[in-house]
Amino acid sequence: MISRILVVDDEENIRFTFDSFLSDEGYTVTTASSLQEGKKLLQEQEFDLIFLDILLGRESGLEILREVREKGLQTPVVMITGAPEVETAAEAVRYGAFDYIPKPIMQENLLRVARLALDHKKLLVENETFKMRLEALFRCAREGIFITDNELKVAEVNEAAKEIFGCDDSIVGKRLDELGSDGSYATLAKFNDMIKARFECEIYRLEGVYPTGNNRNINLSDSPLPTHEGVDYGYVLIIRDEGEVSAVA
Repeated sequence: MISRILVVDDEENIRFTFDSFLSDEGYTVTTASSLQEGKKLLQEQEFDLIFLDILLGRESGLEILREVREKGLQTPVVMITGAPEVETAAEAVRYGAFDYIPKPIMQENLLRVARLALDHKKLLVENETFKMRLEALFRCAREGIFITDNELKVAEVNEAAKEIFGCDDSIVGKRLDELGSDGSYATLAKFNDMIKARFECEIYRLEGVYPTGNNRNINLSDSPLPTHEGVDYGYVLIIRDEGEVSAVA
């Protein structure tokens, strides 16, 4: 898919240079010569990357940067600046601009920044898609799921887990050992033992009385959430309700 790039600059030679260099690389380029024209194009079209001049006549290009951020758009914005405005461009980066590029524009630098910004946009979109899929799985899973931080405080709990344990979102932020001393949540104390013993992914079967008042079989398993350095920053706890315990004659 061809990337769409918006260039907003009040200097015709800058717009021509950006259009020429970027179009030669296969990008689709749209240019705007003023703040208002840039805003109008941003409302009418979607762009994968924006190059934005810091100063647009007597107006500030930062207005477009603020608009992009306020709308929650994932479009990276690269500020264009002359030497006196480099400090302002650096400040714009602190406010959410991806980077800044100084005048005069060098082809190699422009294309390098464009590739980096577009790769960044692609990663943002992939991460957002992955997050949405995980959230859908988390909501729809038939198994109960608890996610904790590395102090074993509950960070998230899905609807299936709430149903099994008769709990609600009030348990978020509480440690498992705190919940373990509270009636129907007592089964969760077993997770503390499993995690401390490092029995990852092993399945435990427990029998207990749950909110329905029936004696039921519950399967428990856990898995750590490691960082790239291999340090655990939390755990995923899986609970499967195997149903009511059969009466023994």
